[in-house]
Amino acid sequence: MAAEILKFEKRPAPVVVTPKSPRFEALDILRGLFIIGMLLANNAGDWSHIWPPFEHAAWHGFTMTDLVFPGFLVCVGISMTLSMNRRMGEGGKPAMAAHVLRRAAILIGIGLFLNLLPNFDFVHWRIPGVLQRIGLCYALAAGLVFVHSHVENGKLVLHARPLAFWAIGLVLGYALLMKLVPVPGFGVNRFDPEGAWPSYIDRIIPGIQHLYQGGKNEAGQVVYDPEGLLSTLPAVFNILAGILIGLFIQEQTPARAVGGVALAGLILVLCALALDAQIPIIKNLWTSSFAVLTSGLALMLLSLLMLVMDRLGYVTWAMPIRVFGTNAILAYVFAWLLSVFLDVTGLARMITAWMHSVIGDPYLMSFLFAFGVLMVCWLVVLPFYLRKIFLKI
Repeated sequence: MAAEILKFEKRPAPVVVTPKSPRFEALDILRGLFIIGMLLANNAGDWSHIWPPFEHAAWHGFTMTDLVFPGFLVCVGISMTLSMNRRMGEGGKPAMAAHVLRRAAILIGIGLFLNLLPNFDFVHWRIPGVLQRIGLCYALAAGLVFVHSHVENGKLVLHARPLAFWAIGLVLGYALLMKLVPVPGFGVNRFDPEGAWPSYIDRIIPGIQHLYQGGKNEAGQVVYDPEGLLSTLPAVFNILAGILIGLFIQEQTPARAVGGVALAGLILVLCALALDAQIPIIKNLWTSSFAVLTSGLALMLLSLLMLVMDRLGYVTWAMPIRVFGTNAILAYVFAWLLSVFLDVTGLARMITAWMHSVIGDPYLMSFLFAFGVLMVCWLVVLPFYLRKIFLKI
């Protein structure tokens, strides 16, 4: 009898494959609308004659342009609920934590680099910025998710109640700080450019020379940054609002969740309007009422898109907007680089001078210039969309 040979081989560990879920169409379109709003607002042809719909509120108050940035943060929160289980399948919580830190660092790094252009003036290098705020808020919100979640059958289960408590705590704590705690040298209940807590902190960290040079008081002194350090905390509320509504949509499906999303948005808007008398709606300070208002409006707009696209099935009309929504950060960064190129080469001055000569209305000229920049960005991003290349940081 031939001797049997026993052979032991190490089998590879099974690979957990998480099937890709279909894209949330309404979310792509909402994100695309907000990026379009950012590009139009950031590229006026004549800053002395900005087309009124693209103007930010001077201080206390609200315009629809004020919605685009906080609304984008709501989209970030919803996206987090869609991507987290995939990250869990690819390596568990450690892989997800590494991804969060890497993504936040890259966003902050890109924002800091863009702020250096074109002169690389490190002495007056603006430290805060839009991408920096997105990165910080994303990291802080993800940290709360890690604390208030558990793994079950290979999936990350988020605990909605403590996340909701954190969201309420952030806006309530920020409101009480602004309203009741005296600012050194200025006193309590300060919501002006110079005397408010966020402005006071900004002048210390990172310092006046590293702030947005347009953040001035009536005397023309730089005193605040609209994306400063302290006002980043209430901006986390916008992401948490997105996370919470994302969990609700996942439980209900987009088609069935339309009414609930609309109701949540309406409640937030009414709460913000009620708060306005005590905590004024101010974008530059990202007051608690502003965070709540913009989250509510973003959810109401999302519910409308969900009704049209997920319940009624009308999706083809939105293709031009979807191009931006699927590659939002790419579009934003390219638009910034294009703006710097036009300024450095003098092309912006030449183009606007020619447009002034043929268009009598300076506000219309300003809008058409911004729209032209938008179209150039769309043509650049379009090939990525057609090839289904969605760049993710």
